[in-house]
Amino acid sequence: MQLSHLALFTLPLIVASKPLGNDQPSFFYKPLTLTFHGGPASYSLSFPADGNTYSTNNGLTINRISNTDFNIFYGCNFYFADDGGKPVTTTPSADGKELQVGTPRVVTGVSCQPTPGGANTCLPVYASCEWCGGANGQGGCHLLNCCSGYCAATKCRPTS
Repeated sequence: MQLSHLALFTLPLIVASKPLGNDQPSFFYKPLTLTFHGGPASYSLSFPADGNTYSTNNGLTINRISNTDFNIFYGCNFYFADDGGKPVTTTPSADGKELQVGTPRVVTGVSCQPTPGGANTCLPVYASCEWCGGANGQGGCHLLNCCSGYCAATKCRPTS
């Protein structure tokens, strides 16, 4: 009888405990900080590289965009204020981490390729797995790395 009381007492503790060795790091997107330069003035914008478009909310006319650890030329799309139809030329640095903006212009928004952050190396189920853009709109479209290994209809899909 005592054994059954002990079993009834410990059963909820066993059920509530986590299995050992299954600690997966929680997923997060790579955090980015871009600096927008307009002559001697500048401002920074921090956001996750998750494919969403983020508004700059700043009217400064920009001639250079920089960051420290992400190829923004191929990995980001920049949206500029209309300036009477004048073309916008972006010229990358050798590593793509800095852009010169020809015909300086107000940047209204930016979106960057979904990129896992930290120890993550792939995108989770239902994350966006298709990226179109970069290279001043000439980057084309390509599929990103899904942890499940399966990208369909622009999203990482479960395999079972």
